[in-house]
Amino acid sequence: MSGILRRCAALLCASTLIGALSTSPAHADGFSRVDRDPMAGAPVLLEDGQELETALFSLRVADEDSVRAYAMMVDEEVRPRTAYVESAWADRPEWTDTVRDTDPADRANWIVRHSYPNLPLASLAFEIGSPVLEEHTAIAATQAALWHVLDDVDPSPEGNSEEVLRLFEYLVEGSSAAEGGTTARSLELSPTQVEAIVPGEPLGPLTVSSSGEGEVQVSVRGAPASWLVDSEGREVSQVSDGDEVYLDVDPSVPAGVATLHARGPGVPLPEGRLFTGREGVRTQPLITAEPGTATSSTTATITWHAEEPPEAGTEGEPVTPEPEPETTPTEPPTDEPEVVTEVPKNEDRNQGDGLALTGTWLSGLLVIAGALVVSGLLILVLGRKRRD
Repeated sequence: MSGILRRCAALLCASTLIGALSTSPAHADGFSRVDRDPMAGAPVLLEDGQELETALFSLRVADEDSVRAYAMMVDEEVRPRTAYVESAWADRPEWTDTVRDTDPADRANWIVRHSYPNLPLASLAFEIGSPVLEEHTAIAATQAALWHVLDDVDPSPEGNSEEVLRLFEYLVEGSSAAEGGTTARSLELSPTQVEAIVPGEPLGPLTVSSSGEGEVQVSVRGAPASWLVDSEGREVSQVSDGDEVYLDVDPSVPAGVATLHARGPGVPLPEGRLFTGREGVRTQPLITAEPGTATSSTTATITWHAEEPPEAGTEGEPVTPEPEPETTPTEPPTDEPEVVTEVPKNEDRNQGDGLALTGTWLSGLLVIAGALVVSGLLILVLGRKRRD
C-alpha cells in the first residue's frame, strides 16, 4: 500500500513540475545592463525632417566585461535599468526572414565589423578619402548606416556633414554584399526544448555551440535519478563546442521535467551580437560594436511522460459493431377490454413516492449503519493509541 502511495505522490510531483516548467522560456541565466553616460555622437538629420541624437553605449555583459554597442531602431529608447540578455538573430524574423538579397542582420554585422570602434578612426578616414575623422562623426555615420539597413531610414543630403555622409555611403555600399552566418549566440543549446515518451534510452541529443574553445560546464536540475551522458553513455559534466549530450533517466520515473544548464566562463563575445530585453521586456535592442569576453550561460528543457493507451480502432483493428437489440413484433390491437391485475395485499409498497420499501432494503440500511459505527470505533481506538 505504501508503494502505491509513493507512486501516486511521484506522479503528482511530476505533473506539477511539468505545469510549472514547460512554459518557462529558455533564456540565459546571466544578464547585462547599459552603463550611464554613453559616448555622444553628432545629431543626424533624416530625410523626413527628424533630427535624432546618436550615441555609442557601454554594455556591461554579465557584470564582467564592458563592450560598446549601437542602437538598432529609430523609435525606441534605451532604458538603463533594464536587464539585457544575448539573443539569437533568428528570433527576429523581420531581420532574418526577408526576401532581400542580403539579410539586414548580415548587413548590420558587416557594418560594426568595418566601422568605429572596431576599427581605428585613422583607418576609416583613409577608406573614405578624408584627411581626418572625428569620433562623434564616426558614431553618427555608423548609427545612420545601421538605421538604414535595419529600419529603412536615410539621412538627409542636407543638414549632415560631408564626413558623415561619406562614411554612411561607404558602410551601406560595403554591407550590401555581406555574407551570412551571423544568427548564432555565443553559447547555445539546440534544440531548446525536447519532449519524449517514457525513455527506454537516453533522451536527446542536445548540441552545444560555443564561440570559444574552452570547456562548457553542463548540469541538470529538476529531475532526481537522472544524469547527463555523451553519445557512448558516459556521464559528463564538461563539454566542448559541437559536442552532443543526452539525459539518462531512471525508467522507474514515469514522467518529469529536467532543465539542462550550460555555462561557459570566459566565452568570447564577437562584435555583432544582438542584445534584447530579458523575458521580452521592451527596450531598445543593441548590437555590440567590438569584441569582448564574458561568462555566458543558457538553458534547455527536457520533458518526458507516459505513453497514452491507443484508442479503440487506432491500431488498424476493425471495430466490432455492437449488436442491435432484438425487437419484438408488435401485435395488432384488439377490441378486447384491458385486463387489470389486482396487486396482492401482501405486497408491501410505499404509496407516497412509489419506491419499494421491502425487507431487503431495510437490511441494507442496517448494514451501512453498522459499518459506520464500526468505522467510528476504529478511529477512536487508533486516536487513543497515538496519544498514548
